[in-house]
Amino acid sequence: MGKQVRSLCLGLLLVFLTAAAVGVEGLKIWPMPKSVSHGAQTLYLGKDFGLRTEGSKYIDASGILKDGFSRLLDVVEAAHVIDSNSNHSDLSTMLQGLNVIILLPNDELQYGIDESYKLSIPTNENPVYAHLEAQTVYGALHGLQPLVYVEKQRDDCVADTSRHYQPLPMIKNVIDAMAYTKLNVLHWHIVDSQSFPLEIPSYPNLWDGAYSLSERYTMADAAEIVNYAQRRGINVLAEIDVPGHALSW
Repeated sequence: MGKQVRSLCLGLLLVFLTAAAVGVEGLKIWPMPKSVSHGAQTLYLGKDFGLRTEGSKYIDASGILKDGFSRLLDVVEAAHVIDSNSNHSDLSTMLQGLNVIILLPNDELQYGIDESYKLSIPTNENPVYAHLEAQTVYGALHGLQPLVYVEKQRDDCVADTSRHYQPLPMIKNVIDAMAYTKLNVLHWHIVDSQSFPLEIPSYPNLWDGAYSLSERYTMADAAEIVNYAQRRGINVLAEIDVPGHALSW
């Protein structure tokens, strides 16, 4: 049997620096990159495609980058057929891995943080590695998604659990989908006139306004969502209406 490989498609890490730059207007990817150049050569992901961080100032003590890379591999394996009979054994056409350089050492997620990145694949290397450079680990996380080059942006998504309660796994699924499409602010409309499902320790009777005892969020639940989102480069903006919208209690 031939060596197992994963085809590297245009939507994933495709930036071949072997041809002149082309205009972004012809690209069918979203969000639209600021600039892109590519060539005509096709590369293939080997089954041992790996992560390295040579030259990076970020040590990844919390595992944010490592976890993001693991999620990338999960998406590749789920979306692309592994051809066990492939004859692509030429190392010059095999993308061996991704080298990530992060210029800032901390991973504090603040509003307005630099999320830009540059992704390139110089095909004259041996072995061939993709190179991802970002100011912050959160820019690097965006660079792991199927986009070539992106400038600073703010895009958000609204989760209205005051009117339609959602369990934590469902909210996490929304956050995962946001990460894949580079949305970076989760507007969590957590309470309203319809229900007040959030625990407020200093006012313990407020969450009596929840739809039911099983449709509530503890402070630990809220912290879990914030942490889950932060590890994917997403800020959580919780909307809590007090004293207005108090019909639920």
